[in-house]
Amino acid sequence: MLARFEVENFLSFDKKVEFSLIAGDVRTKKKHLIEDRNIKILKTAVLYGANASGKSNLVRAINFAKDIIVEGLEKVNVLNSHYRLNENNINKPTIFNFEIKAGTRYYSYGFGVILSKNQILEEWLYEISEAGEKLIFERIKDEEDVHQINFGLKLLGDAKKRFDVYKDDFKSSDNLLFLSEINRKSLNDIQQQILPLIEVYAWFDKKLTVIFPCSRFQGLSFVGDNTQMSDTFNEYLHIFQTGIKKVASKTENFDNIRIPDAIKQQIRKDVKKEFEKDNIKDNSTLLFSVNGKSFTLFQNKEGEYIIKKLGLEHESDCGKSVVFDMDEESDGTQRLLDLIPALSQIVKNDRVYVIDEIDRSLHSKLTYSLFEIFLQLSTNCESQLIATTHESLLLDLDLFRKDEIWFVEKENNSSRIYSLDEFKVRNDKAIRKDYLLGRYGAIPIFKSFKNIDTCQID
Repeated sequence: MLARFEVENFLSFDKKVEFSLIAGDVRTKKKHLIEDRNIKILKTAVLYGANASGKSNLVRAINFAKDIIVEGLEKVNVLNSHYRLNENNINKPTIFNFEIKAGTRYYSYGFGVILSKNQILEEWLYEISEAGEKLIFERIKDEEDVHQINFGLKLLGDAKKRFDVYKDDFKSSDNLLFLSEINRKSLNDIQQQILPLIEVYAWFDKKLTVIFPCSRFQGLSFVGDNTQMSDTFNEYLHIFQTGIKKVASKTENFDNIRIPDAIKQQIRKDVKKEFEKDNIKDNSTLLFSVNGKSFTLFQNKEGEYIIKKLGLEHESDCGKSVVFDMDEESDGTQRLLDLIPALSQIVKNDRVYVIDEIDRSLHSKLTYSLFEIFLQLSTNCESQLIATTHESLLLDLDLFRKDEIWFVEKENNSSRIYSLDEFKVRNDKAIRKDYLLGRYGAIPIFKSFKNIDTCQID
């Protein structure tokens, strides 16, 4: 679970901003809460704002930090990612901090990096409990520009010796995160002693998923066989009344697919990586796309890879089946097909999905239904669905709590974020109308069009 995210000096965010999923004093919609001990965490959040207000930049900040943690700073494009409207910020650290639940415990993990120099300045990990914060490790630069790592973990025997070596090795590691490097080592024999480091890294790698408007949500693993995957799609396509009868599939020879050999080799590498990363077992299925065509790949009991081309079956006027390729469907249907795997996972597993422009190409009522279905089906798991949107139909206190609705707007060129709960509106208030009237801010303000020059074309 994500409890809180803070970012500073990144894209349109100058000073530190805080996005919190810790529930406020709102007393409605208890099914929207994940209650754990004395902590109440929200399951959903939606963010509104004018174009270029910074909504997508908040999503980018979450994804950017995840990429640095999982992929490494050297593989992430950091050029001009700091807040550039203050020339002094180029040499200031960009700060990311996450408060999360990983495993059964709560942690605060973050780091500071000067993006213009690809230089990590600091890093920290604390366990959070009712008794306060407990240091797991912190990494700072001393006066001699050397990285020093302090441990709060009580390491014994071989574990202590090995971590003393890691500390020495890290003294000049400007572009490496300690959390990431530790998780790239083979530490199975001391896993229990360093469990917090493993749990936190796994949360970023396995539990947190970010989906952007134009990205195809592929490479997703399905637990179960090919039939179960098709049944999942068919079930949701029926719920959303798309007019599609079912998902159809046809076995294909991968070598006969008309794409360059270099791309085929890359697909093989990517698919192998997905199987290894998620420890996928027999009869599990992967979904991927090539040139607008969608395919599934699964491994049979003999260990062979079977590839099937996916299509969508419609019923003709005379009752016959007609199969269309995925890329022949509308943008809205294709977008829905990208979101169904996410929705299928999020209602069954403890995952956090952050979706930028969730309403892209979707009908207003369908977008509304996505949240209804999620909230209805995810009551037994600690999943969260966070999204940016322009869809005003979602501004409904019958659907969301006040503390689940957030706004992003520019103030002196820098983005700030705030919650509807700050306005103390009544639970029966028509907030959609008030938002469009500008009473909560975060809407576009247009100047007069009267002075625009026009010309006539003969």
